[in-house]
Amino acid sequence: MAWEVYALCPGGRTVDWSTRLYLHPIGETTTSAYFLWVLRGPKGPLLVDTGFTHRLGKVKGAPVEQLRTREELLEAAGVDPGTLRTVILTHMHWDHFDLEGAFPKATFWVQRRELEFWRRYGGQEPWHQRFLSDCFFEDVDAIRSGRRLQLIDESYQVADGVRVEWVGGHSPGMQIVVVESATGPFVIASDALTSYRNLRDWMPPAIHINSVAECLDAMKRVEVLTGGDERRICPGHDGEVWRKFPEVGPGVYRLA
Repeated sequence: MAWEVYALCPGGRTVDWSTRLYLHPIGETTTSAYFLWVLRGPKGPLLVDTGFTHRLGKVKGAPVEQLRTREELLEAAGVDPGTLRTVILTHMHWDHFDLEGAFPKATFWVQRRELEFWRRYGGQEPWHQRFLSDCFFEDVDAIRSGRRLQLIDESYQVADGVRVEWVGGHSPGMQIVVVESATGPFVIASDALTSYRNLRDWMPPAIHINSVAECLDAMKRVEVLTGGDERRICPGHDGEVWRKFPEVGPGVYRLA
């Protein structure tokens, strides 16, 4: 089964490359983009990550006045958040997991070790709390109580032609999404690669809550799955996606 893959992008902001590449010298800047992804198959759309609300973006210092809303992006992609049934969470950092009542009928798929880390140590330790939405626990409790949370250990076939693999590194339960597309396996790397330069320069992401070694292993796995073909990879925060793939709607990019 061949799936279509789309990146939905509210926009981005200018950051120093040192926030994307570990130990990169300060002084060189790039455009850091935000993404969530839509997969289209014969049984309807599947969402990868949720993006974030403008309310939370403002709390976190994102330039929300310059960003499209999640609702605008989903409408442009033809996705009804009220009827969507499946959401894969690559990890649970605030810019990838923020519900606030959205997607009321969806089941959420996440690595067990990701949820356990943030519900225990990570969610209680003050430095780590910066990575979470300010309504993280309310969101998790809502989907758990509604029996809409599915926990994954390592690898899992979420749908025919869509599987997830744990890679760790950036976050304890970081998982990539491998999608069977018309052009071959397409990898939504999310923050296992924050940019294409992670692979080109062989430098791990600057943020690695678990370890540099896991980041490097994750990078190698993405490279093996795609043969290093950047046309079959989408990193988590690279504005180069805007130039590499066609924009088929406002903020909607056709990846495969």
